[in-house]
Formats: sequence, structure tokens, C-alpha cells
Amino acid sequence: MFAAEVEARHTREAIAEEIQIFEERIGQLSRGEITEDELRPFRLKHGIYGQRQPGFQMVRVKVPSGVMTPEQLRCLADIAEKYAGSAQGHVTTRENVQFHFVQMENVPTIMRQLAAAGLTTREACGNTVRNITSCPLAGVCGTEAFDVTPYALATTRFFLRHPEFHTLPRKFKIAFSGCEDDGNCSAAAIHDVGLIARVRGSNGTAHRGFKVMVGGGLASLPTEAGTLAEFLPEEELIPTIEAVLRVFNQYGNRKNKHMARLKFVLRAKGIDELRRLVAEKRAESTTPAEVLTVRSPIQESLVNISVSTPSGNGSSAEYQEWLEHNFQPQRQPGFAVTWIKLFSGTVTAAQFRGLARVLEKYHLTAARICISQDLVIPWVPIHLGRPLYKDLQALDLSVPGARTIADVTGCPGSTTCNLGITRSLSLSEVLAKEFASETDPLVQEIRIKISGCPNSCGHHHIADLGLYGNARKVGERQVPYYQLMVGGKVSGDGAQFGRQVVPIPAKRIPQAFHALIDTYKAERHAMEPFRSWVQRTSDADLIRLLQPYLETSADEADLFLDWGDEETYSLKLGRGECAA
Repeated sequence: MFAAEVEARHTREAIAEEIQIFEERIGQLSRGEITEDELRPFRLKHGIYGQRQPGFQMVRVKVPSGVMTPEQLRCLADIAEKYAGSAQGHVTTRENVQFHFVQMENVPTIMRQLAAAGLTTREACGNTVRNITSCPLAGVCGTEAFDVTPYALATTRFFLRHPEFHTLPRKFKIAFSGCEDDGNCSAAAIHDVGLIARVRGSNGTAHRGFKVMVGGGLASLPTEAGTLAEFLPEEELIPTIEAVLRVFNQYGNRKNKHMARLKFVLRAKGIDELRRLVAEKRAESTTPAEVLTVRSPIQESLVNISVSTPSGNGSSAEYQEWLEHNFQPQRQPGFAVTWIKLFSGTVTAAQFRGLARVLEKYHLTAARICISQDLVIPWVPIHLGRPLYKDLQALDLSVPGARTIADVTGCPGSTTCNLGITRSLSLSEVLAKEFASETDPLVQEIRIKISGCPNSCGHHHIADLGLYGNARKVGERQVPYYQLMVGGKVSGDGAQFGRQVVPIPAKRIPQAFHALIDTYKAERHAMEPFRSWVQRTSDADLIRLLQPYLETSADEADLFLDWGDEETYSLKLGRGECAA
């Protein structure tokens, strides 16, 4: 069981006091008793992030392992409806939910509503242990060693509000995967700590544990995590992560925030020395070696099941496509996982609330957020596929094409972020619609990920086709561009980061992608994946292919408009808070 001092951090009284203190600090700011610079680290530690629009905040809600119950979905709906300027939320690659255009005076009320639903903004931003993610198929995946959700939830609870770890040298990210080939499920190899479930022994001697990877990260100088341990017994999980954090606290760069992530400690010291330092800190720890888990809210449906497969005969082509890509049989016979494809993670207040009703109607316990910015609903009885589809269709949540090229990942970019250079959110939606009718199975496997700046919130480094925003001049005026990267992935073999090829004007991206894919179709070997084709195709050949989309003229008015903008593009950067 958790120690009493851990549980004491999460009592109703402790959380109420935490929110009261936040409210008092806002009052101090409004009265001029403290400055915005003095408030900033405190505000970020509590998950409140400044937007590029003056006077508005982004509220980031931690959703541990991406699990949302009907009660929590209703809470998120209320917040979106009452306090977010756009009446919608945005699910992220860290399985958070973000609300934009929030007035600061409403934040304490939002925090109290979240607390009542078992959610928090605490340590969702800042130099803290960020939201801990896990595979959205945990518990139902056919290739997992075991369900990692209870371990991820326990790790969340242990480190949330931990007195040692909310003023780290930089942010710290943890992810759990149940499978050796974890791919896009959790991408363990790009995290500060990545954990892959393993079992040693068999029958009566079987022992659960984890492969532990440390020091991974994207953004500047993307780094693949090194292997700290091939097998860590489950009872050593919490003490070992604690030891890694203490090494990071001691050796992370506190003078230069741009060199402060754990990946720089790994690069400077190497995995052998890092392993030695972690062992040293572990030996000093007083945290007991014991199995810590929290029961997962994801439970088997109580609805009577049928093992028959839902038929698409006589149904619309869209429903048949939805069955193919969005309705995935799970490990347990008679049940399926339903994928809800979102446009760049956007969910309206009505959709949050409607999804809560749908879960309750079918006696389903929760939905999950994926790092691909989709939602999944596990434990759906297979014979309920058609009625569920109709209910989701009424909420505009039945868009087919989940886990295909039309399922594009994209961060908010310059729509709201101070560091955003381009409107990646808008381009993500454009490309999702552009490739929605693609039927070639190998092309459907291509993954597109977009970030509005080099910081890789959209995971562009690990995409088949990755883009990050930049700006260039054509004549005397600025034009929104994207740097093209190709061939990235994460798998059981680790991380392979895409290679940079060429910058492309933002408005030319759809045509450029069509040219790339058409050429791939013409040149590929039998059953050759896109990633293999780009690996054997030189940068020079790719640039030659794309040359018609690279040529620009100051007379082309469309070039000077970013996607979703009506005003002429101008690079406007605010003060970044990613490393505040």
C-alpha cells in the first residue's frame, strides 16, 4: 500500500489548500504585489500556460494514462462550454486535455471542478514530472505482456505533488508500454523514462517487470533512450524511477534550460555511468521495494456479448470503412476497441458530454486518449458495433480512417502557442481531409505528424512524413514554410529519427505530398512500405521530385497566407514557456 505521507498529498483538504494558494497568488498579481515573471514558475507548475494572445491562458489538464470516465468527460464538457473561448478542448500527444482562451480569474473555479472529478492541472507544465502516459490498448492488446495501466496510475500518484520533484532542471516524461514492439502506442524510446512490460520465468515462477529505457527525447538534438535495465522487477519500479529523478536533479543543467533535459546527461555521461549513478541513488533510497498499483477504471463491459462479427452488408461505404479501421477486435473474444478519429485532437463540449452518455448507455466504464490524438473505447461488445456507430455519428465522432494516413497528428502551433511559427493545427486538418479517400493499403500505413515549431510537440521526428514550421523570405516578405522530414519511426528496435530533406512553402504541402506518394506508388517494389522506399531514395532525388513545389515568386499572393489565416503572414513569437 502507499505510505501515509504519499496519500496525505492528495487529500481533499490538501488539494483545496493548493487551489486557495493559487487563487491568492492571482490576487497578488492583480494588485501589483508580484510581477508576471515572479508568478510564471508557480503558474506553470500548476498547469497554466500563457497563450500568444494577451490576457488568455491555456489550461492543461493531466489525464493519467489518458483514462476518462463519464463523470470526468462531463466535467471537461462543462469547462469547455463555460470557460474555453472556443467551447472545445484539445487532446495532446501526452494524453492531456488542453483548454484555450481561458480568463485567469476563472482558473481556480476550473481547478475545483476538476478536483471534484478526480483530475488536476498540477504539474502538467513546468519543470516537473509531466503526465504519465501508457498504451491506450493496455489490458486488451493481444501482444502485451500484461496490463500496464495499474502501474502507470500508481506511478502517477506517487510522483504527483512529490516535494522533491516539482522544481527539476527541466520537464520529465514517463511512458508505459505493454508490448516489445510498442511503436506509436506509447513510444517508450523517446521518453526520459520508458517502460516496456516483460515477464521472466513461467508458470509458478513467472515474475512481472519492465525493460527500463532512460534519456530519450525529441526537439533539439533528438536522442534515443539508452537501456538502463533489460528487466527490472515490478517491486523496484517506483524506487528506480525515483533514483533516476534524483540523478537528474543533481546533474541536469540548471544554467542553460536548452541543455537541461535528461538526454543531455545521457549524452555527457554515457549509459554505463548513468546506470552506475542510478544504482548509487537507489542504494540511498528509503522507499521500500514493493508492488504499487492502482486499480484501473477500465473494466469489462457487463453487457451480454455475442461472438458474431458485425456485418457491413447492405451498409454505407463509410460504415464499412469505419468497421475496417475504427473497430478493432481486442484480445478478449466477443469485444472490440472502438477508435475515434479526431481532427488534430479537437473535441467540442457537446462531444465530451455526448461521449459520456454513450459510455453509460452501453455500460462502458471509460474512454482513453492516445498519443496519436485519437480516443479509444475498449470493451465494446462486438454485436453493438452498428448502434454504437450510429450514436457516434450523431456526435460527428464516427469519421472513418483511424490509424491511416488520414489520421494526422498536429500540435496547436501558432493558433495559440507563443513559440508557434505556423498554423500546424490547420494544416493537419487540411491533410486529413486531403487523404481521407485514399484506399491503397500501403499508403494508408503512412503516418503524418506536424509541429508548428522545431520543438516536436507533434512528434514530427518519428513520422513517415514529418513537418515542423519555420519561416522564410520571398522577396521582402515572410512566407510560412515547413521543414520536411522523412523515414522516422519508433518500434521494438528503438527510435529512428526522420532525416531532414527540404523546406517547403506551407501552401504547397498537399501538392508536394501527393507528388511524393504518387512517385512512391510508381517506384515501390512489391509490398514495399513507404519508409523503405524513402530510405533507398536519395535526398537529391526527393528534392528533384519536389522542385516544382519549391519554386516561389513574390507575385503569388497565396504563398503569404498560412492555412486558416486571412491576414498576410508575419512571424510573431512571444516569450516561450516550455523552458521557463
